[in-house]
Amino acid sequence: MPHRHDTGYKFLFSHAELVRELLEVFAPPGVSELLDYSTLRPENASFVTPAMKRREDDVVWSIKLRDQRIYLYLLLEFQSRIDRAMPVRMLQYVAALYDHLLRSKAYKPKAGGLPPVLPIVLYNGDRRWQHSTEVFDLIEPHPPELSAFQPRLRFWLVDQGRFSPEYLLGLQRVMAALFLFERVGGNLEEVKQAIRHFGQTVAKSPRKALIDQALTQWLRHRGGSMLPDLPDLAQADNLLEITHMFETNIRRLIKNAAAEAAAEGVLLGKLEGKLEGKLEGKLEGKLEGKLEGKLEGEAALLERQIARRFGPITQSTRVRLDNATAAQLEAWADRILDARTLAEVFADH
Repeated sequence: MPHRHDTGYKFLFSHAELVRELLEVFAPPGVSELLDYSTLRPENASFVTPAMKRREDDVVWSIKLRDQRIYLYLLLEFQSRIDRAMPVRMLQYVAALYDHLLRSKAYKPKAGGLPPVLPIVLYNGDRRWQHSTEVFDLIEPHPPELSAFQPRLRFWLVDQGRFSPEYLLGLQRVMAALFLFERVGGNLEEVKQAIRHFGQTVAKSPRKALIDQALTQWLRHRGGSMLPDLPDLAQADNLLEITHMFETNIRRLIKNAAAEAAAEGVLLGKLEGKLEGKLEGKLEGKLEGKLEGKLEGEAALLERQIARRFGPITQSTRVRLDNATAAQLEAWADRILDARTLAEVFADH
């Protein structure tokens, strides 16, 4: 199944001005300056590899370099796992391209040979690429006498995730702004800042008129998959409109999220308050119950002591004991040890 970015990137790099944007910033050092961008020409990228697999997802362009036409093979790689065997795959694809050129009689070896190819892998995976880009490095150690007979092919790797946000911002170029937008996660504020930078960068580009519509279409496609909650972006006719729609709706989503969080906070506060009240009520009830039980026990003990010392308890004495405070019961319990009469027990001092 194609990666969600595959069709979008293939669409982007079917436009000469965006291929130029990519090469001017991310081509191998010194190459861009030698290219005549007015000669960029799309080539047929639908051909069969030696493994009998049809290549239709990659992008092939030709361009003149110092009056010699070369081929740019853009391999769009969006695997989540890095393919250590990528140099071998690229070797197959370049061989298939040469085979296609020979079969279609686009080039004749007798007329001067095959054209040079610049293989480029545009990698958008989460993990950084750590493996070699040279097929010769995959071959086991062997006697030097065999080295001349081993295949050699190196591809140029553009690992989007290797560039820091600060570096991409500093370039102030359209493709750098696009890579930065691709890197943002689910944080709405980051998405808003990235889309604003993207729109501003395109607006300043001298090629804005040539790339605006293509980028608008791509952003519609990409935005819908990134933020499904956004309204239909098909209403936007140009990049300025679509970036404005993005920002406006992202602000709305942020505001709604904040309101929902606040509402949840109020509800949580009420629930916590209710729970606290219940807990406090239970604790208070428990403490009151313990205190009442303690007073009842002290009153009953004092009643028995009075009955022993001064005879049967009268109703008035029992009422007095039942309504006494803890301090009164404690004082009366101390006095009963030495009192000669009941009146001395209850006497106020």
